Amino acid sequence: MKRSDRAGETRSLSEFLPIERRRIMDGATPQRREQMRAAETSHDVYRAWNEVCGGTREGAHVTGLHYVPESNELIVYVDGATWVSELTMMREIIRARMYRRGVNVDDIKVKRSREGYERRFHPSVAAAPTAHEKKTPPPATPLDAQAERELDAQVLPISDTKLRQALKNAMKASFEHKISTEGPKTS
Repeated sequence: MKRSDRAGETRSLSEFLPIERRRIMDGATPQRREQMRAAETSHDVYRAWNEVCGGTREGAHVTGLHYVPESNELIVYVDGATWVSELTMMREIIRARMYRRGVNVDDIKVKRSREGYERRFHPSVAAAPTAHEKKTPPPATPLDAQAERELDAQVLPISDTKLRQALKNAMKASFEHKISTEGPKTS
């Protein structure tokens, strides 16, 4: 396309990219063209994997990916034997989800990462408290006398004494927690 043909025109990137890709591919040797197609395929495979597994519990344990174009397989490296088993059982589900995103791999192989390549930090795991850690809520702020009377008035219509007291205790705990975390209401 001559420069004068382009003058004054505005084109979107979605129109420009296919034209530029075709220009590059037409000027390449057959060997280079094949290399570029393999690179595009690899990119599509990694993109589909990230769409399917990125941000998931399983994805947090993946330490590396390797796409083998000759056999059309994806090798997934994970940080533990448990995750090898877990992802091996899920591989057909993952393949199907990748297929729905336009990528068809023949096989997914899951392997454990070599020593030294394991992840040291898992954001999803580190954010969750362990079973050994105690969760301590902030200290509750007790309700004042007027709030107690309002609670009594709200639960008074309930005839069952145990149910009325249980509801009052639950409501009281909820209000005390709310006051402790958000501060007292100001009118």
